[in-house]
Amino acid sequence: MNATTVFESIHHPHGASWGLVYTRFLARPLGVCIIPLMVGATTSALLEQPVWGYLVWGLPAALVLATVWTHFSLGRTPAELSFRSGQAAVRSVYDVLRGQPRDWRPIFNVRTTAWSVEVAVGRTTHLFQPEQWPKFEALRDAARQSFQPQASPSSYG
Repeated sequence: MNATTVFESIHHPHGASWGLVYTRFLARPLGVCIIPLMVGATTSALLEQPVWGYLVWGLPAALVLATVWTHFSLGRTPAELSFRSGQAAVRSVYDVLRGQPRDWRPIFNVRTTAWSVEVAVGRTTHLFQPEQWPKFEALRDAARQSFQPQASPSSYG
């Protein structure tokens, strides 16, 4: 396997703008952070307690937390997986959006099952699942093919 084989996850931007990709990733963290705030404010209002604290302190804190969570998710979510002989490169959504070059690392281990592919690339082990990778079967085959375990030393005897 001398040629580079590239696989794209369902999270790959495919040329979408930064703002659109960011908005898609922001929706879940924003919901998770705002719902407790809304429940607390509603409860306070029903108990005839002041709700200003939720608006003044809670809303900005929720927005900051959602923003940090989104930036973390963009940097940790694999968008692209590339293989070549003995090496692999994983690019996050953030890396793809910024046009970062592939960072090729040696493949130390590949474990495959019907439900996942586990690839040890450099110092990190990545788990790839079929629902996030449209060409999962080809990805599994390419991972197996590009992994080159070290030949065991011959016995001296």
